[in-house]
Amino acid sequence: MRPYRLMSLFHYCHGWRCLCILLLFLATDLTAQTSTARFRVIALAEAGGIHRPFVDAAKVWLQKQSVDNNFSVDYIEDTGKIDDAFLSQYRVFIQLNYPPYGWTPKAAAAFTRYIEEGRGGWIGFHHATLLGEFDGFGIWPWFSQFMGGIRFTDYIPEFATATVMVEDAAHPLMKNVGPSFVVEKEEWYTYDKSPRPNVHVLARVDEATYSPDTRKKMGDHPVIWTNEKVKARNVYIFMGHHPELFQNPAFTTIFHNSILWAAQQ
Repeated sequence: MRPYRLMSLFHYCHGWRCLCILLLFLATDLTAQTSTARFRVIALAEAGGIHRPFVDAAKVWLQKQSVDNNFSVDYIEDTGKIDDAFLSQYRVFIQLNYPPYGWTPKAAAAFTRYIEEGRGGWIGFHHATLLGEFDGFGIWPWFSQFMGGIRFTDYIPEFATATVMVEDAAHPLMKNVGPSFVVEKEEWYTYDKSPRPNVHVLARVDEATYSPDTRKKMGDHPVIWTNEKVKARNVYIFMGHHPELFQNPAFTTIFHNSILWAAQQ
């Protein structure tokens, strides 16, 4: 607080009343000084459909995380605003179930540079690997390679509970997670091949633990991985269909770790 403001307050009031006003002004100044976020996050959030409850739960969770960890979050529901200048404002890009198709050409080009040149970090969930021909759009070849050269083939529509096995417990994303954890009632995508040869796998689903059992299996089935061939810190987390995931401490720990890691904090 500037000296002339202090003097004005002293002339205006006396005793305890003055002290209370002074403390209020000091607290206001301190709040203003500490309100600047350490970094900014942009979340491309799916606007509707069956994944909207997950997105809504993510927004509630992210709000608390942003307060606790001093970062800010903005949301967009389409790619119209995305270009180099827009992305330059953000340290982390979160793809909250938004699919890898239907992007504007300008957005796709800017996002590619953002990832390849390491201009920021990326966290993708669930729908981000819906790679193929959907809703009249063709596959995005660059994004397919970014995700390990995969193409979506199928999913478990009746859902299944299963155990996820952590493969790289030493990675920062797996801090405080444990060697395995259970994910309930997920729809578990399958791909035309495992991304393992082209990415660093952090966790896989143990298909032998599917309950109920299903014939829709890949064999080697990674569900959390990072592509170390690009400069950006990035992680794909398959889970992301149900809002109840935010009651799963392993999932929220991985999400928390991912934000700070992607932001290089």
